[in-house]
Amino acid sequence: MRRALVTLSHPDHAGMLRALRVLVDAAPAHGWEMRIVLAAPHPNVAAAGLPPAIVSYLAGLRGWRRLANRLTLPATILRLARMARDADVLYACTLSTFPHSLFAGRLARRPQVTHVYSSYEEPGPYRKHLLAHARHVIAPSADSLALAERALGGFAPGTRTHVAYNGMDVAWLERQAAAPIPAGFEPNGRPRIGMVGNLDARKDPGLLVAAAAAIREAVPDVEVLLVGSFRDPAYEAAVRGRIGALGLERAVRVTGFLPNPFPVVRTLDVLAHAAHRDPFPLALLEGMALARPIVATAVGGIPEMLVDGESGVLVPPADPAALAAAIVPLLRDPAARARIGAAGHERLVHRFSLAGFARTMFGAFELARSDGAA
Repeated sequence: MRRALVTLSHPDHAGMLRALRVLVDAAPAHGWEMRIVLAAPHPNVAAAGLPPAIVSYLAGLRGWRRLANRLTLPATILRLARMARDADVLYACTLSTFPHSLFAGRLARRPQVTHVYSSYEEPGPYRKHLLAHARHVIAPSADSLALAERALGGFAPGTRTHVAYNGMDVAWLERQAAAPIPAGFEPNGRPRIGMVGNLDARKDPGLLVAAAAAIREAVPDVEVLLVGSFRDPAYEAAVRGRIGALGLERAVRVTGFLPNPFPVVRTLDVLAHAAHRDPFPLALLEGMALARPIVATAVGGIPEMLVDGESGVLVPPADPAALAAAIVPLLRDPAARARIGAAGHERLVHRFSLAGFARTMFGAFELARSDGAA
């Protein structure tokens, strides 16, 4: 049995933890087992169903560029190297822990694999996280991989790259969605649009708020749910300020963090995704699993997920008028919503399976292992 030692600095990232759970469950069938190192405990770890016996914690994984953590960085790397002695591969789930895996892997003479989930607009973050030194790179979409390669001016000769489209456990998601709807968010007869995820500037809920003003002119009783929570108080204030300025206080609601958002997602007439960059959003896979009709910006890996006009509707980024113009006809046409939702569900089942995701991931681990320490 081969072993992958996984590092993740953001234990609050529910989607990432669910992806790890997929790998943990699939590992034995591929001849692997997983050990996971997180920066800190978090309720999402238990919610994702990760077995406590395979999870450990290393505080220095988070914020390594801050001065205080730089002072402890050597000790963090040494401890991680000791943990890697019985591993075949070190797997950094995101770029933020790749520097730790890189140096710990070199000390322990173990190969390192990094997953480039982020789609940065500038080359700086890729260089800051030492991606140029990676020899085994996984990305969630072809667009995300190409973006990283352009940022570096090309990967080093011999670097192995893989596109691993995230999969979705449709049966599990349907069970989650069948749970009781949180109080206050039950269907109320009003047309309902929603976006799901971390409410940050990259996901751009402010764009959906701006579109809501135009949507309400055509569909006066529309309701918009921002399903998630804000991390940045300044950005939250800006979005709430826009809601007030547009007179949308009764039309737009923020749910806050929901341990199980899927019963609310199931109530949406349209799932909107207004991001101005996103490598391969799990929120859209989840919407496809629940056959929700999706209107999304054509950025990052989203055009690889959805076929415009067939399994979703794609619009230009940073264009609230275009977003509104795509949503209004769907709100008025239940048959179109059903058709697009069903097509999205079908595409998910055939193109983005859990088995395909796991097969690509463990194939990458096997190649890294056979290549030896980089």
